Amino acid sequence: MRVATAIAMAGVATIVFSGQASAAETASCSTTGARGSMGATYPTGDNWMYKEFSIALSVTDTSADGHHVRVRLLTKGVGTDATTTWKWHSLTSGSGQTLTLSTSAQSDYGIWATGVEVARFEGDTKLNSCTDWS
Repeated sequence: MRVATAIAMAGVATIVFSGQASAAETASCSTTGARGSMGATYPTGDNWMYKEFSIALSVTDTSADGHHVRVRLLTKGVGTDATTTWKWHSLTSGSGQTLTLSTSAQSDYGIWATGVEVARFEGDTKLNSCTDWS
């Protein structure tokens, strides 16, 4: 995954996929101490699921508890229910702060579904988390 410029998630809209048009999908969830979201813009054309997806991720630390929060992309490949977990992105600057970023994702197995995992951590120990699928 490549991290590009930071973007805000506020304006991401959900568009229903039909035919060869590009589509944007969103997912979001909240857990104790954190909330986050993901927006995925699906590629266009034949074999779109094997092309590069544009991804926006966001996570907010919602609790002054001394723990940091993380967000990561989840995907499912073509023809499988197996979940691929992508790299975590951490926010360590404290309660009330938000991390927003733009990246991309592509898989040799294709990407059939996109989702998000949001979590609160103590060091490398995951304390709690939530997931949502677009």
